[in-house]
Amino acid sequence: MQVSECWGSFGRTPASAVVALAAWLAGLASRLGGLAVCACGLAALAGCAGAAPPATSPATSPATSAATVRSGTSPRSSGADVGQATDSAAPADAAPAVPRAIDAGPVAVAEFGDPATRTFIVVAGPQHGLAGPRDLAFQPGVGDAPVRLWVADAGTHGVLILTHPGTPQQVHEARVDRYGEHFMDTVSSLAFAGPDRFASCQESRDDWNDAPQPEDDFMGPTLWPADLALFAKVGQEFPWKEGMKEGSHLDMLHESPLCMGIAHDQANVFWAFDGLHGYLVRYDFAQDHGPGGGDHGDGSVRRCVDAKVTRVAGVPGHMILDAGARHLYVADTGGGRVLRVHIDAGTFAAKKGSKDGLKEFGDVTGVPSSVVVGGLAQPSGLALHQGRLFVGLHGTGEVVAYDVGGKERGRLATGAKGLMGLAIGPDSRLWFVDGVARTVVKVGP
Repeated sequence: MQVSECWGSFGRTPASAVVALAAWLAGLASRLGGLAVCACGLAALAGCAGAAPPATSPATSPATSAATVRSGTSPRSSGADVGQATDSAAPADAAPAVPRAIDAGPVAVAEFGDPATRTFIVVAGPQHGLAGPRDLAFQPGVGDAPVRLWVADAGTHGVLILTHPGTPQQVHEARVDRYGEHFMDTVSSLAFAGPDRFASCQESRDDWNDAPQPEDDFMGPTLWPADLALFAKVGQEFPWKEGMKEGSHLDMLHESPLCMGIAHDQANVFWAFDGLHGYLVRYDFAQDHGPGGGDHGDGSVRRCVDAKVTRVAGVPGHMILDAGARHLYVADTGGGRVLRVHIDAGTFAAKKGSKDGLKEFGDVTGVPSSVVVGGLAQPSGLALHQGRLFVGLHGTGEVVAYDVGGKERGRLATGAKGLMGLAIGPDSRLWFVDGVARTVVKVGP
């Protein structure tokens, strides 16, 4: 219905009738979306200053079932129960909705949802055992495998696994490997290498290795099984003795203390943000040693010493690979910029002195990089989807969508106080971690 038709039909209707009709049309407009202008005009005739926008639905947090099955704990964990529980909607325990924001920029950003109906849905929080979430990643599915979202939790040195996340069928399970205080100590980030494995990086200088110890910087990325029959299930006997397995990890290399971000490349190759030394490092685990082993010698570490990055304590600098273009995008948190690194270029020079007695160890120089966008307030989360680069700004709580050339396409104020990891879900919607609120949030509906 056009505005002229609306006024022409009802312009001389008595005010009391207009009020009643306006209320009825407003309710119908919220369902059909085509009569909002007419309803607003009728309300104005009756003395209304303007129609209110549709209310944002309150964000709800699934409640934690009382039934939990313990899976293993870490002495330095938050003390939360570790186990599996089915989540159900519980409005009484719902978290308050985060304020909605309107997109800015020349085009709409589908991953931000419809501004008219957008809600921020808290799908996990402290009641699910989250103590310090830093990152999140969807496990690649195979066949009829259920959708699973893994959340890196620095506060427990473990993960929270959400099966069927954000649905009424959601099930959550917190898992902490018994040796996670070394292999996942203050985990900052994770990245999948396929449906059966992932790697994590740790913001740690290694103050625990089977027992508390002085920091020795024997720390770097860890390779893990994503098979739920293996992860934090095998090798859990403690204390460790000679000949025993050290947890469920598949491999670990130890050249990057205070590692702030990780991205998968190919096979068992990953890129890491080395926060202690301030550069990027290429890690190849080669053939893993199997759960709980200790032979790292076949690995390769190439330090890209020209690809400079700056750590901000407690704020991950996430990374994402454009596999087709062979460009690595890096959130240089302390530098306030996003870098594009041409990872297949440069000159390698072998060095001695690796901590793991590696087959290959050395430095790569001459790696080209460029600034995609600068002047940012602590960029942390990154996601790449359909030609758009999503950057989460820890300093402002905003997520900004850019094209890969650095032109802004949209901006979303999330209201997050500690915006960190980002992901685009199977539903093509934005998901993010708020490390301060200790929540995982989906942009809906």
